[in-house]
Amino acid sequence: MTVMESLATILPASAMAEEPKDMPDADLPGSRRPDAVVRPGATEDVAALMEWATREGVGVLPIGSGRRAHPVRGDGRFVVLRTDGLAGLETYEAADLTLSAGAGTPFGTVAAALAENAQWAPFDPPRIDQRSLGGLVANGLSGPLHMGYGELRNHVLGLTVVTGDGRTLRLGGRVVKNVAGFDLLKAVVGSRGSLAIITSVVLRAFPVPPVDRTLYVEGATVGELLKHALEVGTAPVLPASSVIVDALAAAGGRPALVVRLHGAEATVAADQRRLEEHVGLTFRVDSGVDHAGVRDHASLGDVLLAASARPSRLGAVLDALDALTPTALSVDSYGGRVRAASAVPTGEVIDSVRSRIEDVGGALRLFAPSMDGRAAELSTRPRPGEQALVEGLRSAFDPGGVLWPARF
Repeated sequence: MTVMESLATILPASAMAEEPKDMPDADLPGSRRPDAVVRPGATEDVAALMEWATREGVGVLPIGSGRRAHPVRGDGRFVVLRTDGLAGLETYEAADLTLSAGAGTPFGTVAAALAENAQWAPFDPPRIDQRSLGGLVANGLSGPLHMGYGELRNHVLGLTVVTGDGRTLRLGGRVVKNVAGFDLLKAVVGSRGSLAIITSVVLRAFPVPPVDRTLYVEGATVGELLKHALEVGTAPVLPASSVIVDALAAAGGRPALVVRLHGAEATVAADQRRLEEHVGLTFRVDSGVDHAGVRDHASLGDVLLAASARPSRLGAVLDALDALTPTALSVDSYGGRVRAASAVPTGEVIDSVRSRIEDVGGALRLFAPSMDGRAAELSTRPRPGEQALVEGLRSAFDPGGVLWPARF
């Protein structure tokens, strides 16, 4: 019996999405074809699939929007699980600032629903308009707006997930609660599908700020602007976001530090004055800055690199990345993160860059579909103590080791 035939005995016909041979190459760059593609429409179907996968020893690769699909290595059998069948708003309590939706719901759908009540979800990772809600949570992506609003993981109030062996867990809820012991909810956020399949998300919303003021200052280089960005992070006011891009259209394509201030008009005006006094600069105010362009900067290229380190070490990280001659750079100094795009480098160059970043206590992760699975091997690996914790979590959530075969 083939994998497709076996799945047909446990899943409804509506969940059998398409023939593997018909799956677009763009959805699995550099990969071999899966043995089956399924599109479950309910958590119960996902649970049945995962129980079957563990029993049969078949890998499962979840795909939402496909933005983070990785090549699948090895020769084991695997199934692609499309989460777009788990789409749609479930509940929205505008007065309570909470919304729940299926994991496959496009983030744009969530944003549109919130906007009808002058609310929003203040997360701005690259290409968020192309992501699913579950994919956003699975990758733990926040963007520079975390400076003023906190990380995404702090605003995911609840999740429904299915573990690797088919158990359905409902983590958290619709209100903020104190947690005693290990917080499983926060462990799943950012686990990139390696612990469980997310089927539903409860999210905290925020009122849209009355004023969203954009300030920027130009510089000759990203490195020159880094000093000012670090000073912004120590100012007596807390901006909504602060990010350096190596080319800002509003600045004539030159490097710029872009800062956003949110709040009432009087508060924002006072915050700008105090910020300029602290940094010793006069910012330009420009309501025409393309926030989507700043958000998405350095998110397209043959190789995308995400480096992280303490903010005080970001200068050394930028020096190391220079060896790649990046085509685009974005620096979130408050979060200690650098995003870069480049052409495909040699493994030796990546090894050297990664080693220099790790020498200052940082880490480097690559996303490069064209590198045929080598990106994970060239990225920073967990330290021994961290690896033991990761393996312990995975063995508890996925004892059969069937989730996300791209990782193994």
